[in-house]
Amino acid sequence: MERYVFSTDKEEMEEIFGVIPGSKSILNPTYNAAPGNSLPILYKIDGRTVLENSIWGMDELGSAIDIDELLENKKYRDLLVTNACLVPINGFYIWKKTVSDPLPFYTRIHTRKLLGIAGIYSEHEGQRNTFTVITKAANVLIKPVTNTMPCIIDPDDFQIWFDGQAASILTEGFNDVNLLPEVTVVRVPDLVNDLANNSPDLIQPIPKLREED
Repeated sequence: MERYVFSTDKEEMEEIFGVIPGSKSILNPTYNAAPGNSLPILYKIDGRTVLENSIWGMDELGSAIDIDELLENKKYRDLLVTNACLVPINGFYIWKKTVSDPLPFYTRIHTRKLLGIAGIYSEHEGQRNTFTVITKAANVLIKPVTNTMPCIIDPDDFQIWFDGQAASILTEGFNDVNLLPEVTVVRVPDLVNDLANNSPDLIQPIPKLREED
């Protein structure tokens, strides 16, 4: 996952994740979230779930880590017990490689207002935390465009994800086959390629423009 959309309000965050944002600014919308940006994540501290801004991209892991690489490395796997987080998003962008320029697509689950993306975070004294998203092999709907996608956690598992069960959720046959009927993948404007662009226009579907689309 290279970019994503986050646009919500206090009521949705409370309804879906059971957390009340501490400030309005943390819910500032972004339609072109990218690695290096400060973005809200959810994690548990002192027995309660909090929403705090963190920098996307851990020094050692970068912006994303594959689920298999994570589970095979004890150091990273242990972070699932102590430092699991969820990244709230509306949907994410993927790019299809072509003989010319990559083509952007926007992917979302049309039955869900917000998704909880699997992640791990790292604490930094005196600085903002950093986080990495966990990815997996793309499902059959996304694979024609790209080979990977983020791990989308079922809402029923949100709380146990924070309660030390993240590794179990990912190791016990994690799959998203049940999401297939709900996945929407649409071609969107090339405007999203430029990080300077950040508006709802970026997620407006556009018609097929050429044979590669």
